[in-house]
Amino acid sequence: FVFVLLWVGIFWLSMIEGGQASHVGLAPIDEELFKDSHPTTYKITHFCNKGDNLDRYLLGRQFGVIFVVFCINLSGGPIADADLWGLPGWVQQIFFGTGFAMILFTCMVGQLNT
Repeated sequence: FVFVLLWVGIFWLSMIEGGQASHVGLAPIDEELFKDSHPTTYKITHFCNKGDNLDRYLLGRQFGVIFVVFCINLSGGPIADADLWGLPGWVQQIFFGTGFAMILFTCMVGQLNT
């Protein structure tokens, strides 16, 4: 269950991050340029850019990201006495004890690729 939760969380985080980049990236573009070629995108951006909808989305998105990252970090944390390729104890402490490995995993796989 935890393995599935981890990957569902990573996938969901990627969708949140990609959606945010798309909404913010399309905000300054004239919607009429893609009205005929991309009608679904036009409808979505027309609704999202009306009034302060984009600001409210970005604020709500932050709360969603916090929740999803919390679930990812809980489900992907190391088990007791985890060993990493026989590396020295201080290296394992950096990666497992501080949570640095999960920070790297979450950022690289869940956020940066979008």
